[in-house]
Amino acid sequence: MNRMCCPSYTIRCEALRFKATKSQKKILKRFTRYLMYDEKPRAGGGGAEGKQCSDDKDISDEVASPSQNSERQLADRDVKGLDPSAIDASAIVNEKTKDKTPETSQSGETKGEGSSKTQQPNKVHDEKKQPKPGLGPDPNKPACKKAKQLRLERKQQRLAQRQETTNATQTSKATKRETNAPKCIEELIVDSLPGQEPKHKLEIRLVRSSPRSPEFQDTFAAEYALYKKYQITIHKDPPTKPTERQFTRFLVDSPLQPDDTEDAPECGYGSFHQQYWLDGKLIAVGVIDLLPHCVSSVYLFYDPDYQFLNLGTYSALREAAFTRLLHNVTPSIEYYYMGYYIHSCQKMKYKGNYYPSYLVCTEAFSWQPIEKCRPKLDANKYSRLDETDAPDPEAIDSLDRVLVLYKHTAMPYIQYKRFNSSADDDQVKEYAGMVGKTCAERMLLYRN
Repeated sequence: MNRMCCPSYTIRCEALRFKATKSQKKILKRFTRYLMYDEKPRAGGGGAEGKQCSDDKDISDEVASPSQNSERQLADRDVKGLDPSAIDASAIVNEKTKDKTPETSQSGETKGEGSSKTQQPNKVHDEKKQPKPGLGPDPNKPACKKAKQLRLERKQQRLAQRQETTNATQTSKATKRETNAPKCIEELIVDSLPGQEPKHKLEIRLVRSSPRSPEFQDTFAAEYALYKKYQITIHKDPPTKPTERQFTRFLVDSPLQPDDTEDAPECGYGSFHQQYWLDGKLIAVGVIDLLPHCVSSVYLFYDPDYQFLNLGTYSALREAAFTRLLHNVTPSIEYYYMGYYIHSCQKMKYKGNYYPSYLVCTEAFSWQPIEKCRPKLDANKYSRLDETDAPDPEAIDSLDRVLVLYKHTAMPYIQYKRFNSSADDDQVKEYAGMVGKTCAERMLLYRN
């Protein structure tokens, strides 16, 4: 791989811990709005108008109208053009003393002034009144408490109320955390809303492609027409290139054999086509392989007329959710494989946007988080992803156990060398190093 122009790394997503990003959630919401209300995304994301409206509202709150501005300008001009020396001081005095002029009654007497008739002061008794003999404290009323005791009781009451408020706040926060917990992918994929009739109906069918099932055979013509339209429009292929034979060899024929064992899901293992039907029209097809431990995505082709729905991302999210669904039936299925990740190719880097994803180190054969791999691949197209010095577990220590097919007979390489003295150890060693120890001891290397 270090000699390749575009090194490719196997990538897989841990579907059981899958978390959708903000942009992926937006795509799912836009898809739901289209199904429910026939609402197509506006060009440019649809966020410009909303921002413009909010900006206009803020500006109108802060900036005065033209008429108000003109009045302010006139007022400022009159004040600035006024000569302070031309102001009559007596007018200012009159204005200040106007409110303080005492009012006169009809009889000519002035209110607020002391009249000739003076009021007689009330007589004050110097002698204190003696209390009358009583019966003592009322037994029906609570006993009197000292001020210190009252302050202590009020303090305890405040502490109790504060504790109740703290408990209520903690309960509210816990409830809020549960309510604001991130939604799983199954909750984000919504095809219809309760109590509402959708404008469009989406149907997803899973049909076996190899060997061809009757359902696949009935829809083969529709799939090929969609594939041809996709290749010509999206990949700019000439019309003569995507032939029916090429389509069959590329996406229909498969070396995988169907398996319907007890531990397999209801559909079984093998190669399938996941068809997306919108209002009875085929708009997308995802080619996938179902294996005992994963769902492997092979290819996707869709109708370019529905490109505004981001069918590439939408189908990947659907396949990740499908992997989680299969896990409930077959617990061994845990991963969603997306083929090869090519860091130097912009069209292939999108595969790293599905969290959490891992790349396989081709030297240590270990899975590494893609977040740790990106800096290394930014520096070099090819890099050892495993930071440890772990040896290659698939390294060949001896060629003797490599299986060879010689004259229609399978035998280990050490036995083959007895029949053929011109055995080439370098070629066999290169082959074993490429396929690994496990495969070298299971596959047959043809020798003549």
